[in-house]
Amino acid sequence: MSTIVRTTDAIADEAICTIAFGQEHSTWLSALMTAIRLDAEHNQGRCVADLATLGHYLASDCANYLDTQSSDLRRELDAQEVAK
Repeated sequence: MSTIVRTTDAIADEAICTIAFGQEHSTWLSALMTAIRLDAEHNQGRCVADLATLGHYLASDCANYLDTQSSDLRRELDAQEVAK
């Protein structure tokens, strides 16, 4: 089984996409926190539990994805060093 080593540019592009993913999730979490605050202020917190569950899901999903991407990108960069 052969190992394909991507170029440093390709790895950098993937890293930029990963950062964009993290930024998008941060925007979603910010909007969610605003929704929780507004629900607590104007709706007696009727949806707070569901909104918090959604927030937990989004945060966990993002953390898992970023952890995997970071490990993969580090491994690919290490392979670049070995290939030199």
